[in-house]
Amino acid sequence: MTQRDTSSDRVGFHIVRALATESPRQRSRAALFSGAGVIMLWVAGRMTMLHVFIKPSSNYITGDVQYYLWWMQGGQPDPVVLPEYPLPVVWFLRALHWSAGDSYFIPAFATTMLLLDALLAVAMWIHGHRAGALWWIVLVPFLGPIMWNRFDMVPAVCMGLAALWYRRHPAACGVMIAVGAAVKLWPALLVLPMISRHKAAIRRLIAFGATGVALALASLLDGGWGRLVSPLTWQSGRGLQVESVPATVPVYQHFKNPDGGYKVEMSKYNAFEIFGPGASTWQSLSTILMALTVALAIGVALLSWRRNGLDHRSAVLADLVIIGALIIANKTLSPQYFVWWAAPAAMVLDRVSGENTSENPPDPNTLSWAQTWCWTAAMFLLITAFLTQQVYPLNYAGIIGLPPSRISTNLLVSRNIMTIVTFVACVVAFFASLRMHRPAQPTSAPTKPVHATLDER
Repeated sequence: MTQRDTSSDRVGFHIVRALATESPRQRSRAALFSGAGVIMLWVAGRMTMLHVFIKPSSNYITGDVQYYLWWMQGGQPDPVVLPEYPLPVVWFLRALHWSAGDSYFIPAFATTMLLLDALLAVAMWIHGHRAGALWWIVLVPFLGPIMWNRFDMVPAVCMGLAALWYRRHPAACGVMIAVGAAVKLWPALLVLPMISRHKAAIRRLIAFGATGVALALASLLDGGWGRLVSPLTWQSGRGLQVESVPATVPVYQHFKNPDGGYKVEMSKYNAFEIFGPGASTWQSLSTILMALTVALAIGVALLSWRRNGLDHRSAVLADLVIIGALIIANKTLSPQYFVWWAAPAAMVLDRVSGENTSENPPDPNTLSWAQTWCWTAAMFLLITAFLTQQVYPLNYAGIIGLPPSRISTNLLVSRNIMTIVTFVACVVAFFASLRMHRPAQPTSAPTKPVHATLDER
């Protein structure tokens, strides 16, 4: 059995420790029981999410799925349906509505998201990411049952699988990023930290490009140019959503002075936005921060190219930094966005492929430091997820109501502060990871499997 080198890999989960038994028979038995234990934990975690449905605030939970169903019932052609989403989303919803009908559309949608949730947990477990799988199983209930009723589980799972397959299946990694981008656009930025001159990186980029071009061409043929770019134009016209990080100051000022000229209203973009003194300034700041986020992603790509590729852990952490910057900079922030962060975050809680190899071993101290900060960011994300569910849906009425509730406002402000803290922890973890390995040197054609050497990024 592979020896673990750091205390972070020996995290105190008894289920994981059971796999360290020396006898093959004992190991098989331990794996069987640990697998059953994980399944029970997953089921228990998802069952606990059901209690939120009995609360008065539960009417917020299925709102988006009801909105999808309304569009599906309209009988309109694809080019005019759900213009805020890329067309592949419409195709999926069409297929779901055709198979489930009006009566079962909402439970079928929720079941699909549950299956994707389980798929990622199983994939992590069978690939040896035991701590990450357990952390994912615990985190999703912290976000609440809204995860069953939003589309963001799809790109999140795509990004989780892409992070899992980064080195061992580079082409599949590229396909997953492209599929995620076809659903929510933002995952396209996550291919940038994976740029290098190595053959594995080239396969990732070719798979990403081929899949992306095929989906874009299909969307163009089905809906035309206007429909292809409609998600971008839709987003550009939106105002300052009340839950967003840039809206934190106006929201708090609205609570402190309900008569100060602020108002929270449902906009034509189906979101509660805040209007009033200084709101436009914070919205402009959001635009600047988004531009800086794109610049950050490009900067990481240049760093990866200069180092001739990032190692597995650093590449995933770079994606976490980019995702965190996107969440903070965005003028919209819905609770389901945090699942974007969670899926790839789970991948760096265990030893990743290529780590601790004899060919290019990292310094044990720097590795331990990097893993410590990975776990720190993960714990901060758990807190952020818990606060997010408290904000939406449990205390959302106190934010959009007049006067705003003290408890609801404090929860929202605390959540947004924790979002920034989590982002900072991801940045520190990323730089700590960069120190683990020297920049890779150009290599000749490998004689070992693609995942056997650290130099092949």
